[in-house]
Amino acid sequence: MFTPTYPSVSGEGGIGKYVREAAAAMCATGHEVHVLTPGVGPRTEDGAVSVHRCAADWSPLLDRIYPGAGACWQVGRAMLDLVTRQQLEVVEFPNWEGLAPYFAWRRRVPLVVRLHTSSLETIAIDGLKPTRARRADVRRERLTARMADALATHSESHRLIIAEELRVDPEQIRVIPHGIAPAPAHVDPHDRDAQTVVYLGRLEHRKGTIDLLHAVPLVLRDFPDASFVLIGADRPHCPGGRTHAQYLREEFPPEVQRRVQLLGRLPDADVESWLRRATLFAAPSVYESFGLIFLEAMRWGTPVIGTRAGGIPEIIDHDRTGVLVPPRDPESLAAAIIALLRDPARRQRLGEAGRQRSETGFSSQRMGQQMVELYAEVVKRGARR
Repeated sequence: MFTPTYPSVSGEGGIGKYVREAAAAMCATGHEVHVLTPGVGPRTEDGAVSVHRCAADWSPLLDRIYPGAGACWQVGRAMLDLVTRQQLEVVEFPNWEGLAPYFAWRRRVPLVVRLHTSSLETIAIDGLKPTRARRADVRRERLTARMADALATHSESHRLIIAEELRVDPEQIRVIPHGIAPAPAHVDPHDRDAQTVVYLGRLEHRKGTIDLLHAVPLVLRDFPDASFVLIGADRPHCPGGRTHAQYLREEFPPEVQRRVQLLGRLPDADVESWLRRATLFAAPSVYESFGLIFLEAMRWGTPVIGTRAGGIPEIIDHDRTGVLVPPRDPESLAAAIIALLRDPARRQRLGEAGRQRSETGFSSQRMGQQMVELYAEVVKRGARR
């Protein structure tokens, strides 16, 4: 499996978290899994999963001719070598950044492509200028999908969206939802921090983090002691090209600033500690093709607030396993946070239902079994040349 990021090895990100969970789940069923990710260093072992690094110094000459071609060539060569050395039977690439074409052209084993949020979707959601490099990303992602022996994604909502983008029948795309391992222990409600709202993920436009900042003063009117903890890399997506730290410092009064912590990236153990301790979890994403961050909180019995966007409603059943609000609506977000802070019994009910939902509907074991079934079908058919 190739991933642009892998936790504790090459950075944070939803694709890397998915690959880590999926690889571990397949290893648990007796299969051998190797992961390739950009970076420098020797092979490492993450449990039963072997993690290999490939050169990140893409060829500048190739990139001047066609943006991304150098990375595509370097990653493809590294994966072809890994297939030969480890005698691999099937390879999975993400569509993101479209780095599979060179491997796909030279491959001797089947290729499965997992369809995450595409560059075209990101350009539209974030209002980005379609530069030459971004247009090249879109073309390579489409080429990656066309060269695949099988396509998979993680929600019904995203299957329809990405099928329209790729101009394929949605039935050609297998839906295999992300999964997550159960929490090692249940959390006693008395062990949670009082009035603490936690967010996890990159601080960027697509994640709705600026809406979360605007909800903070509205919540503080009713709960002046509430605290907000935002975990993740801060990106300059606020008005004026500012980071969230700059925006908070320049646009909000000191009494609001004191109630917000921007912690940046944290080690896994610290992230889990915050998710365990949180009174509730809130992530007002503008769009998520799935929303793995919600499962990360739900498995600890932490009540979650999400938005009616993308695949999130397929995870959160409103007022049963969590709360849904409209995207880009700080007032509704603040109202939902206030309502949950006022009602401990409701928080407990939603948190427990969310934990059960993550364990039964979105277990890593179930995801691993479904992926093995897809891989077996693809290997049996043989690579399409």
